[in-house]
Amino acid sequence: MKVAVVKRCTRDGVVYCESCQLPAKRFQIDHRIADGLGGEPIIENAELICDVCFGIKNPQDTTKIAKSKRIEAKHLRAKQSTDKPKMQSRNDLEKSEKRPKIDKSQLQPLQRRSLYEDVT
Repeated sequence: MKVAVVKRCTRDGVVYCESCQLPAKRFQIDHRIADGLGGEPIIENAELICDVCFGIKNPQDTTKIAKSKRIEAKHLRAKQSTDKPKMQSRNDLEKSEKRPKIDKSQLQPLQRRSLYEDVT
């Protein structure tokens, strides 16, 4: 299927992006309609896009897929999984777990060192 898509986008030995119509040195073969949005893995749904266009399209698809999953979960009245432990913030730590304060008056100053060694 990938070879057929590349052949479809090649004119005069140059591969062109189907999105911006510019020559594509580096490219991805992607779905026009993402799998997560109901797209099918058929050649009509495949498109060859350059890395720049893919960098724009991929985050948009990811956002749309995540939104559709949230809507579906809300429709099914599904609750978020509580299997994963919640990440703790610094405010959640007990006082005993926090780092002890350092008394700066007891620190000794660092000794000065020369930048260059004396080679004599």
